[in-house]
Amino acid sequence: MRRLTGLLTRLLRGPEVAIADAEVGRVVTIRGRVVPRDAIDSPLTGDPCVYYRYSVEQWRQSRVVGVGGDGFWELIDTDEAIVEFYVDDGRDRAIVAPAGARVARARGTGAEPIRLGDGRRAHQLVIEAGDEITVTGEAAVVADVYDESRGYRGSIQRLMLRAPEGDPLRIRLARKHRRAG
Repeated sequence: MRRLTGLLTRLLRGPEVAIADAEVGRVVTIRGRVVPRDAIDSPLTGDPCVYYRYSVEQWRQSRVVGVGGDGFWELIDTDEAIVEFYVDDGRDRAIVAPAGARVARARGTGAEPIRLGDGRRAHQLVIEAGDEITVTGEAAVVADVYDESRGYRGSIQRLMLRAPEGDPLRIRLARKHRRAG
């Protein structure tokens, strides 16, 4: 069943295309590496990223003796944030406009546990510079006056991936970038 679900997802998402081959006005899927335009800091670790989602739980003692162990984990905080960033396919860059985005992850790229102490625990998923992602959205062309990598005479026109009308922009974390150190 899992194999069938993966096949259906790929069929609905459509084939991956290079940024240079994306047709304006069409829903396309681009695979590439994250390049920040701006960065936010993860509230739990302080790491710069373009996306984070976390949850914090606290251990609560059970008031009923002998039922379900001696306690349970209670969700006490959760948050999610995302900023505009680039996806770079090795040849070109496209802007990812995060309004209306749904972020998912591939197997093996789960939320990492974080020890907080004082009977609390947390899990965090971040998307950072260099992470490999796929983005499925509607292709549009915009003027990108903030691109510092563009040459002096380079065009300010840039492909943008945004949420299609009535559907979410889909971002999938495919592989985490291995940091040195």
